[in-house]
Amino acid sequence: MAEYIVSLVIDNVASQMVEEAVSLARVWDRVEWVQGELRRMLCFLKDADEKKDGDERVRNWIADIRKIAYDAEDAVDSYILKMMRQK
Repeated sequence: MAEYIVSLVIDNVASQMVEEAVSLARVWDRVEWVQGELRRMLCFLKDADEKKDGDERVRNWIADIRKIAYDAEDAVDSYILKMMRQK
């Protein structure tokens, strides 16, 4: 009887570990994508900063990109907090 229970626990733990690994792989892909997008935004912002005084569209794009960057940062921070609470 004890062997059966231990076997179930082992199967459950193994299943949870596989699910966690798959989840982390998906998250890592998304984190890499966000990093790439933020790098492109940074390059744009460096160029746009020089041009913002004369063009309202550029100022609006800069404001939009800043908002997106802050939202991305908030999402990452929330995820980190969630993972820390689960541990």
